[in-house]
Amino acid sequence: MAGGIAVGSTAGALAEPTIGWEGLFLVSSAGILVIGVLSAFLLPISHTIRDAPPWNAVIAAYGKLLSISRGRRTYSYVLLNAVLHSGIYTWLGLYLVQRFGLGPIGVGLALLGYGIPGFLFGPIIGKLADRYGRAKIIPAGVLIAGVCALLLAIEAPLPVVAITIAALSLGYDMTQPLLGGIVTDLPGTIGQAVGLMAFVLFIGLGLGSLVFQGLLVMGFPTALTIFGMAALVAAGIGLRLFREEQASVPVE
Repeated sequence: MAGGIAVGSTAGALAEPTIGWEGLFLVSSAGILVIGVLSAFLLPISHTIRDAPPWNAVIAAYGKLLSISRGRRTYSYVLLNAVLHSGIYTWLGLYLVQRFGLGPIGVGLALLGYGIPGFLFGPIIGKLADRYGRAKIIPAGVLIAGVCALLLAIEAPLPVVAITIAALSLGYDMTQPLLGGIVTDLPGTIGQAVGLMAFVLFIGLGLGSLVFQGLLVMGFPTALTIFGMAALVAAGIGLRLFREEQASVPVE
């Protein structure tokens, strides 16, 4: 997911001078339509037909997911993590324009690093979570995001900023996939549990962008510092919230 965001951001920034904003929306729309048509042929067909559950059963299932402490703390942290990451990442294009005077192509190249750590270190992160438990990896990811925000708040040179943006992606890769792993382990229907997580995630992504926008009246350094400090606090909260998440592989 982080890789897709990075590729889309970079590709859009590189293509906009040539095809314009209208062209970007048209190309995206065409791509979505193509994927939709292909999915009808490529996705496996289930030969088991089940009747849809009644609405009261669906609502009761959501209530069950939120009635247990593990569910409440996980969904709450999904929301918090989304707010923090979205607030920082959404406005990086404007940050790069105001801070370094970059054009669309320069912004796209500077954002290219976001998502690369997930491709390179995703399997390693998963193995570390199995070995040492999500209780350590998730807070560490939020801690990395907080440090990155604080680094962006200072007058760092462009190469350092580009590396920091890539590291910010690593913080996301250490949190959201592992939170998704917890969600799929909750009692009930996996599809409904994941659907609720997606709903909470995207609410948080939009909310984080709006909150950061409100703080921008004080300037990027202040807004980034506030989000960075909030992420450090969230990392400490995560240590307490997920202390019961045990490792899957015993440590020798």
